[in-house]
Amino acid sequence: MSEKVLTIQDMSGEAGMGREKRGKQTLRKKMMVVMLISAMSSILAVVIVSYMTIRMIRNDSIQESMQIYLEQITRETDSAYYDMISIVNQMSPSGLIGNVVESYLSAEDNFDKYTGQKSLREELVKLGYVNTKLLGVTYYDLEEQSELIRNINVRNLDQVYQTIPNVTENIGNTIQAMHLSCLGIRERPVISVKRRVSFSNRQKLDIYAEIEPDMSVAERLNKENWKYTYMELDENGIVQYSNNPAIIRGQQLLSKLPEKEEYAVTSQEGYKVMVYRSEIGYANAIALQENTYQKEMNMWRLKLLVIILVSFCVFSGSVIYLYRLICKPLNQFQEQLLQIGGGSLQMVKQEYGIKEFDDLMHEVEKMKDQIRNLIDNVVEKEKNIQRIEYEKLLFQINPHFLLNTLNSIQWMARMSHQDNITEFVQRLKKLLSYNLGKEGMQTTLRTEIDIVKEYIALQQMRYDFVIEMNVEEGSYLEQPTVRMLLQPLVENAIQYGLGKDEKITIRIFEDNRRGLAAITIADSGNGLTIEEINQINAPFDYNLQKMQNGNRGIGLRYVKAMLDSFYEGQTNLFVNCKKGHGTKITILIPVQEELRDKAKVTDTGIE
Repeated sequence: MSEKVLTIQDMSGEAGMGREKRGKQTLRKKMMVVMLISAMSSILAVVIVSYMTIRMIRNDSIQESMQIYLEQITRETDSAYYDMISIVNQMSPSGLIGNVVESYLSAEDNFDKYTGQKSLREELVKLGYVNTKLLGVTYYDLEEQSELIRNINVRNLDQVYQTIPNVTENIGNTIQAMHLSCLGIRERPVISVKRRVSFSNRQKLDIYAEIEPDMSVAERLNKENWKYTYMELDENGIVQYSNNPAIIRGQQLLSKLPEKEEYAVTSQEGYKVMVYRSEIGYANAIALQENTYQKEMNMWRLKLLVIILVSFCVFSGSVIYLYRLICKPLNQFQEQLLQIGGGSLQMVKQEYGIKEFDDLMHEVEKMKDQIRNLIDNVVEKEKNIQRIEYEKLLFQINPHFLLNTLNSIQWMARMSHQDNITEFVQRLKKLLSYNLGKEGMQTTLRTEIDIVKEYIALQQMRYDFVIEMNVEEGSYLEQPTVRMLLQPLVENAIQYGLGKDEKITIRIFEDNRRGLAAITIADSGNGLTIEEINQINAPFDYNLQKMQNGNRGIGLRYVKAMLDSFYEGQTNLFVNCKKGHGTKITILIPVQEELRDKAKVTDTGIE
């Protein structure tokens, strides 16, 4: 009944395990799924928020920067225009310098003209000292088509100044767009103001002044190093100056300018244009290529990619950490269980720093100890059972030997009445006492040699054969060994291996280098068949019928089994034979450590 219950339980357990295998997932998979979902959700949120932020910043950031640059440029140009308007006002008929011009123009004699010209020149030169950015000023006589006073500036003014584009009018002053200098030699663009005036003698003159505006401030503000286009527009929204050949003078940029001090944004031909109208009336504009926005977008995309990569690295690091924290101990725990299932019970000292895992591994080690104890008990029981089987075998071998010996006595008694029968019987009694196990299951190699000598003497009384026995003396002969080690082998050699030469060779010696005792028994018979060799190498089984039939391999198999049991697999038995050339049995027995040490001491002559 108990067996049936156990069977049902086992079957139910197997079914349950099958359902678990089919329906449950590993902790590793579940952790990976949860972490992957969390990571992907976080990364997706970052991507969405970042993209929306980029779209807002894309325009706001660049537009704000453009406003700063444009405002700074306009501030510098307005300041320059106001400076020139102030200078032109001083040079007009109602100004201080204009009064000097009146005196010069109204002078009748040459001395007065010279004095007036000198005074006018000095006043115009003073203007350059007061305003360092001023490149030059002059009066241009329209009738004479030349400067009123020549050689004041670096170079003389000609009629080219009249072709300079105008951007607006301011209280009689003509505000001119940026252009190359007409009075200086600098290559950088300048701005200018002109005014046409009439003096008391009705002489009409053009007052012309030009200044180089400070554009470096705006350039220093351009930390991104954008290649922007600067333009100056008149009141009709027409481009009068541009530093980009792609946007030419005379191009209509805006149909209507914004109000003064207001901004306007437009897109034209791949450019993003921002326009700011000055309080004077003209307008300044900055144009950026649309790909600049794309570069900005790409920059933000790169930043986003970096954020994603960093997030992924953090996620990967978290996964690795959690794997080492949880999955790695579980994997090692699984390996421990598999090793236990495979028979490995080696102690493993492993500390994880986690109480639960450390407690679990401690329980596993306790389980290993219990399994080892159970295995030791089972092994000990098996040894006891094996020992009993060997004893049964001995009791089967001994009657077989006794029968053969008694037959020999019967034969000798029938043949003759000789005194050697007494010696024969005496030797037989000694053998019977040893073989029947009165001395126990264990003996020494020396005792085993002495007994086999007695056996050989008995057999030589019956059979005519030669025994060549060479035993090397030494402490190794005190080596403990199993009883009935040599006699079965010698008996096989006498019965099956005498051959034509009728010679058996026995040699026993110590291999000091390897710490072994070597035993060789060689006969001159016909050798063993392949079937007999296979029987010797086959696992030992107790078969009374085979032994009664005189199976040659039973003795060798017995010796081999006894050696394996006594020495726990540390011995070797070799069978070398060639058909028609005899058989040689070699046995290698480990010598105990104390016996080897004793032999070394003896060899050195200390004893």
